[in-house]
Amino acid sequence: MTKKVLATVLAASMAASLTACGGGNAQDGGKADAGKSEGETRTAVENYVPTYPIVEEPITVTGLVVGCDTSVSESRLVWEKVSEVTGINIEWVNIDSAALSTYLAGNDWPDFFHTGEINASMVNDYGVLGGRFVNYLDYLDIMPNLAQTYKDYPAARAITTQLNGEVYNLFGVSGASSTRTSTRPHVRLDVLKDAGITELPTTVDELYDQLVILKEKNGEPGMVYDMTPDVGMVSNLFSAFGTLHKMDFDDDGTGKAVYTPVMEQTKHYYEFLNKLYEEELMNREWLTLDNTAKEQLAKSGKVAYISGAAAQTLSEEDLGGSWDNLGCLAPLTSEYDSTQTLPGRIDYRGVSGMFINKDSEYVEELCKMFDIAFATEEVVEGSGLYGQTFVYGFEGKDWELNDDGTYSQMVPEEFKAFSAYQLQKLEWRDFGRADAFGSAITSTKGNAQARQKGYVSNVLPYMITEKVFPEVIYLKFTDDEQYVFDNKYADIKLYMEEMRAKFITGAASIETEWDSYVETCEQMGLGEVMEVMQASYDRWNETITSMEQ
Repeated sequence: MTKKVLATVLAASMAASLTACGGGNAQDGGKADAGKSEGETRTAVENYVPTYPIVEEPITVTGLVVGCDTSVSESRLVWEKVSEVTGINIEWVNIDSAALSTYLAGNDWPDFFHTGEINASMVNDYGVLGGRFVNYLDYLDIMPNLAQTYKDYPAARAITTQLNGEVYNLFGVSGASSTRTSTRPHVRLDVLKDAGITELPTTVDELYDQLVILKEKNGEPGMVYDMTPDVGMVSNLFSAFGTLHKMDFDDDGTGKAVYTPVMEQTKHYYEFLNKLYEEELMNREWLTLDNTAKEQLAKSGKVAYISGAAAQTLSEEDLGGSWDNLGCLAPLTSEYDSTQTLPGRIDYRGVSGMFINKDSEYVEELCKMFDIAFATEEVVEGSGLYGQTFVYGFEGKDWELNDDGTYSQMVPEEFKAFSAYQLQKLEWRDFGRADAFGSAITSTKGNAQARQKGYVSNVLPYMITEKVFPEVIYLKFTDDEQYVFDNKYADIKLYMEEMRAKFITGAASIETEWDSYVETCEQMGLGEVMEVMQASYDRWNETITSMEQ
């Protein structure tokens, strides 16, 4: 389909009534690949070895992106190289996010969608029910790099698997990345040194003692506590009081899903926070501080333990003239748990999409082309194409790994930042397997390098990497399960947050009111919520297990 024709189709679909639904678009959804009879399936390729170009004669396909910047170039350098190597030319069409629903409601689709804005409802309407997206699991025989990535990152497979067992979209993974530092407990070492503290705490009791010293010296709390999980001290402190790590739902170690806020570990955690609150060792405005206030406190020179977002705003001057004064706090222990662990993160970025139109004439060719993005080494010598390229560009030109374990990024003069260069010149969206950096840190001295150093030394070594309980947004529920979850959990969560504040501030006694709090959660339907959570978690684990075999 040419750009001109596709533009005409788009104009027509935009003029259609906005009330048109996807339900009427499944009339061709039961078809197998274009050109095959109804119900016919393809024959798997045995011992497939990729060769390039992918096609004997050049072909042209259409790819739709949503809401991307077209001010610099209509194409992207990475995809131009892909076309050169594969023989598959891509005619890109870019639409606004607001136009996506109407576009999907039309019957004339492009060959594929390169966007993460096709949400769960759209996936259900056009994939599960409509049958209009290609199931990637049917093509793993010609996607060896994707198949291997599924084995290396099974959670990514679990996230994309729908209730019908099919997979319609691809993703991005980055491995154990040193760049994810804004979500961890940052500490100003210079503030500790000014108070005569030369060592970071290793237990919650040592942290308490340090906060007492900071309060005596500076006259105000030495810790800003942000209750958002994975932002500052939350995960670090909570994990010290037991074997659980997630602040909402977690695995008790036996495959059983539990609601963390009613567990004994949370009770001990609240008791410690209440102690800090009562003695004014943590900022008492912890529930109301906005980002500006947190940044000001981080720069005050009186607060040592700060949130990740505030840490990013610090300058070398703020840190007493040395970037070495910005670090991360390693996991703490307590009388209840002597292991140093932090919750691992599920490595998954769903911004790429790569939904293939099942009616495309070139389904197999597209699958082979997209598989390049999951390769761990150059697919054609001299091409520079493999997974890392689809996020960071070409090694040696756009980035390089240095002998000292750092990485460098080259930013063209016309761009202020590498991120702008990425999205305006290199690629449309993050896509594929970009884990070559690993725990390398940036070679550019500054705030980012300082945070990454702390992250590599005091966070990465302690993160749980296996059987990480998924975020609720990653789990799949049947309609009946979703109904129970939606109608029960919202009220339970609201009540939990209310009681959390009361327990920490002392408005409610942990000693005398904890049992009634747990009982009230049960009366509100927590048991039913956990039944549907367990059912979804079991399906998740079944998918994970299948990838490990």
